[in-house]
Amino acid sequence: MELHFTEKPALNKPTLIAAWPGMGMLARMSADFLIQQLGAKLFAEIRSPSNDIYFNDGVGEISHYLHRFYYKKREQGDLIICSGEIQPQTINGIYELANKVLDVAEKFGTKQVYTFAAVPNPQDVAPSVFGVVNQPKLKDFLKENEVTLVSGEGKINGLNGLLVGVAHERKMNGICLLGEIRYLDVPQPRTVKAVLATLMKILDLKLDLTDLEQQADEIEKKLAEIRERRSPEATQPREPRYIS
Repeated sequence: MELHFTEKPALNKPTLIAAWPGMGMLARMSADFLIQQLGAKLFAEIRSPSNDIYFNDGVGEISHYLHRFYYKKREQGDLIICSGEIQPQTINGIYELANKVLDVAEKFGTKQVYTFAAVPNPQDVAPSVFGVVNQPKLKDFLKENEVTLVSGEGKINGLNGLLVGVAHERKMNGICLLGEIRYLDVPQPRTVKAVLATLMKILDLKLDLTDLEQQADEIEKKLAEIRERRSPEATQPREPRYIS
């Protein structure tokens, strides 16, 4: 994996927000919407090799997946946002990327890390947002911000969860915000809206989430049309098995 900087901005102990594709594209959509809304500026990228080549007019070369870093300076606290194209397919690759991302964050004095993940809920209800923290002292912080902690036991698969665990090993505070999704393979902007509304409160962000509501209406309209053409059995959401 190679790290390349296009700029080395002067940041004041920024908070890291990181996301990779997962169920319902919740994490990646949340990060990308945040980048767009804030007008965050690209300053670095990690290039991880893929298992294929890219060719143009018969000439091929090894292709790479990009994990891009953006920054936003704010009076309320600077931000670094990392948006990755794909998650590595091996355990070693996932750990290597997690540590490289945190290496970048540490260069700028980051002590706080946020990720997003999706938790399936087959019920047709307004999505709730829950939290998982990487150390007990953060429980009260989430409660103060009216975020319900996940109860019981479970796992968060992939980088959207693992990064919080690796952050703990590196003495960084870590919080994963979990948004409920109904469908595993359909983008769900309404859950993105719920997750970002929670982040807005925690980090004192100002975002216009109107577009997400419009996107949600359009997707739900298309799903309703699909359901009309399917049998009743085919419209039942799949049973949730994991969080990603």
